[in-house]
Amino acid sequence: MKSDLDQYHNTEKPLYHFSFLRDIKVHGIYLNSFVKFLNLYCFIRKEHTHDFYSVILFTKGNGSILINNDRYPVKPQTICIVAPNQMHSFEDLGDVEGTIFFFCQDFYVEEFSFLRLLNVFSYTSQTGTNVCNPCIDLSDNEFGPINTVLKSIQSEYEWYTPSNNSAVIIRSQLNIMLLKLSELYETKSGKSNNNESILIHSLSHLVDSYFIKEQQLGFYSSAFNISESQLNDICNKHFNCGLKKILQNRLMQEARKLLLSSDLSVSEVAYKLNFGDNSYFNKVFKNRTGLTPKKFRDIHKKLVPQKP
Repeated sequence: MKSDLDQYHNTEKPLYHFSFLRDIKVHGIYLNSFVKFLNLYCFIRKEHTHDFYSVILFTKGNGSILINNDRYPVKPQTICIVAPNQMHSFEDLGDVEGTIFFFCQDFYVEEFSFLRLLNVFSYTSQTGTNVCNPCIDLSDNEFGPINTVLKSIQSEYEWYTPSNNSAVIIRSQLNIMLLKLSELYETKSGKSNNNESILIHSLSHLVDSYFIKEQQLGFYSSAFNISESQLNDICNKHFNCGLKKILQNRLMQEARKLLLSSDLSVSEVAYKLNFGDNSYFNKVFKNRTGLTPKKFRDIHKKLVPQKP
């Protein structure tokens, strides 16, 4: 008989949930050498998608990565970022070496801005006239700081225990890495706009403060004295999605957090998140995650390490 997790993985296309990683040490993040990772999970070379974020830093060899049918060459000091649900595979890797780092949205957003995460990984796809390259070659000056942060994350990852602060430290180091990546991709894509960057920074704080109480776009557009369509255009440019989807994603992230970190009933979670109808909360949650809130809690609480 198939387990709940097997059924969750059984989709028409190869979609991997974080739980497929057998050697994971810290819930929500994973780090390994690229060679060891491919030896453990050789099937990952073929086309697949997953529901978490990836950062791959190549340090040796040559090859290519195929992302959404576009092929990108990789060589020493190439960094690649892959967003959730992007079809990708690895080709002609030869003697490629490097570091591969995965993390879940919920791990990062527990302390930092969801919009920052969306902004960094918006550079993995093309929107309108913006052609964004998910793989960029780093100069020596650019490679050093990114590699240093990854090594710091690796050190904390290897020494992790449920009773220490490694998860918190790793989350802070991840935030530093995303800030550095944002600067790099922004510079190389020519996508930077100072006025819009200031608006995005303010919007990030506004969403985190009001996403439960205010799900209407008009509240946020009025705060910046611009139209809803203008604000949506800015969001699509920077995040590859509109503000409505951003608000829904942030709400579901909070729902997942409450389901895993509290003893609140599903009805109490729905009420806390301003859903007037419990059945509507169940419908929205299942539409976003593929699971009912109860099923999500039953499956995923088993995966969360408990502190002694």
